[in-house]
Amino acid sequence: MAATIAIELYTLRDFMNDQRGFVDTIKRVREVGYEAVEFAGVTAVEGETPDTTAVEVRRILDDAGLTCASAHRRWGSLRDDTDAEIDFLQTLGCPYVAVPIIIDEYDRYAYEGYQAFLADLPPVVERLKAAGITLGYHNHSIEFLRGLDGDTIYDLLIEQGGPDLAMTVDVYWAAVAGVNPVNLIERLHGRVPVIHMKDLEVALPDEGHMPLPVFAPVGEGNLDWDAIIPAAKAAGAETWVVEQDLCRRDHYDCIRSSLEFLKPRV
Repeated sequence: MAATIAIELYTLRDFMNDQRGFVDTIKRVREVGYEAVEFAGVTAVEGETPDTTAVEVRRILDDAGLTCASAHRRWGSLRDDTDAEIDFLQTLGCPYVAVPIIIDEYDRYAYEGYQAFLADLPPVVERLKAAGITLGYHNHSIEFLRGLDGDTIYDLLIEQGGPDLAMTVDVYWAAVAGVNPVNLIERLHGRVPVIHMKDLEVALPDEGHMPLPVFAPVGEGNLDWDAIIPAAKAAGAETWVVEQDLCRRDHYDCIRSSLEFLKPRV
């Protein structure tokens, strides 16, 4: 299967507060050269006063020649309104959805919060699977906290999430947590259909002298892409999602740089 490089729309969230902004953003994404998106952070659809429906999103994507390769959706909605979420994802033609964070539903800083998440997980995974949609979990750095037994929250998710729970590995946040992204990806062979690609560099803060990690376009930072990309291919990654949570220069220049770096490599 040919690799798909998608842009995480959360990267461009500031430009999509209404339908006009969403349309303009999608057009520019296509002009940059992307052929797919990961749907997230679109205020025009998910905000307090949305003005764009799922049907309209699909039309806008179709008109631009873009597909929806993946989405991030709130766990509370996936759990409590599963049928509505399935309808939304199927309308977009989206085969994969990830839980981006569990901050609103459980205590994300405690093992007990993730245990509660795992207890609620199986029926949602099954219903999505029956609808042709794979459910995944997207990591930040918090999941690599270690408990008294030495295991991390991520260990818990891998071991108790079941084989049908995919893992959207975010290589940046793994690296921030001190985890080697290559080792993590190799451990998840067959469970990483979608991977988040963002680079990490260090920069001096406005005050102080200790360099801090910051987001960077893929290929412009310090992550070892010569090792990460082959490992992800071997693990079965099919969708490579470019995400840059914060851009320190023009957003479209950043996502163009990432795309140009990845295209000949994946």
